[in-house]
Amino acid sequence: MIAAGAAVPALPTFATLLATPARAEGSGDGDTGPGLPDTDRGRAVWAYRSGGQSVRAAAAAALVASPAAVSTFLTGELPTAKATDNRFAVISALPYAGPSTQDAATTALAAGDSAIADFLAEGYATPVTSDLRLSVFTVLNNSGTAVQSAANDALTTNTLKSLRTFLTDTQYTALAQDERLQVFTMLSTASPEVATYAQRALDDGSPDAIHQFLFSGQYIARARDEESATIDQLVAIVEREGQQAKLRTEQAVTASDQAKKAAAEAKAAAQKAAAEAAAAQQDVARSAAAANAAANAARGAAGAANTAIAASRTAQAASSRAA
Repeated sequence: MIAAGAAVPALPTFATLLATPARAEGSGDGDTGPGLPDTDRGRAVWAYRSGGQSVRAAAAAALVASPAAVSTFLTGELPTAKATDNRFAVISALPYAGPSTQDAATTALAAGDSAIADFLAEGYATPVTSDLRLSVFTVLNNSGTAVQSAANDALTTNTLKSLRTFLTDTQYTALAQDERLQVFTMLSTASPEVATYAQRALDDGSPDAIHQFLFSGQYIARARDEESATIDQLVAIVEREGQQAKLRTEQAVTASDQAKKAAAEAKAAAQKAAAEAAAAQQDVARSAAAANAAANAARGAAGAANTAIAASRTAQAASSRAA
């Protein structure tokens, strides 16, 4: 399924070309149109109304001149002017034609006025139909279910009208159905912003609103979802860092308590060692032992002090990160 309308090949049509009536060689150039008298002047007026640029110019010049000029126009100037207009019509339509039509038109141009008139009368139908079918197949191969169904119907009917109608009208009605179904399909698994945009398009209900969502709206919504996700991620990081800072603060408090306890124990040990040293002044052995105990106590006090300092630094760092 496609998110936007399939690219439609240039419609291979000779619509502008066929706006100028063309007649095969030998057909009556002196016919009159409805409401006109069956006279030379009536036939000249009809030629002016229905002809191309060259025919109109020659007819106008004859009509403002004499009856003889009108007669000369009908018998001599009209066929030449018509051939000029036919050739111009074919050449002008070539850039808008498909490959088959271009080939057939080029062949007719090379063959002369009679071949050009035949091409304009009926010869264009087969190559134009071929080009239209190619265009329909191109849409068919790049479309959703509804468009494919409409394309197959046109191909089955296989007339200029059915093929042209599909390319200029029916495919867009079917495309609206496919795009609506596509939005419903996206909605079932959409992220929050995409879901909001999709529902807004469905609530509007117009083919333009749904097409606009698929063409651009969904991508704007996805960007907003990603932006929201980024903000949420940043919030999560801050919360996680805060939790870690809180943990480090608690650990620092615990370490500080342990340091205070160790310092108190070291102080008590030092005091005990000092008392033992005083009591053992007359006993050399006891005095030495007391001295060792005092030294150990002093080292314990120093260690406790270091622990307290480290705990203090940890608590400060944790407080800074928490801030």
